[in-house]
Amino acid sequence: MTAEEHNRTLSTLYFIYGAMHGLTLLALLLLVFVVKFVTPSADLLPIRWLAAGIIIFVILFLFVGLFPALIGFGFRRRAAWVRPLGIALALISLVNIPIGTALGIYTLRFFKSEGAARLYGGKGALTTEGELHQAMRRNRLLMNWANKTKQ
Repeated sequence: MTAEEHNRTLSTLYFIYGAMHGLTLLALLLLVFVVKFVTPSADLLPIRWLAAGIIIFVILFLFVGLFPALIGFGFRRRAAWVRPLGIALALISLVNIPIGTALGIYTLRFFKSEGAARLYGGKGALTTEGELHQAMRRNRLLMNWANKTKQ
């Protein structure tokens, strides 16, 4: 694969990664509202706690739902700002086993490759093409799911 193809793949993977987390958080927020309005004992819950929970959900949604989508958009546009933000998100994603870990490793290896250095600047050739393909194979499950949803 060329650097442009790896870049496009990372863009798609980050859009999917953000959608997975964002939709999950939206479903949890919907569940909180359903419980609040359906359960009679939910009236005992102070409105302050409900407001605090909603604020926490919105902050989490912005960080784990929209931030990866923003990174995906940056990859798609080959924006210069995607390199530092992508590395930061890749490092944070390493804790999200297994998909976040695989995506984080793939992203870090991509940014260390010579192709990424041509696209985004910085040091290149720290990662060989074989290592980049090996990191991409770990993302095969997520990529196969993305291809199925496109059809």
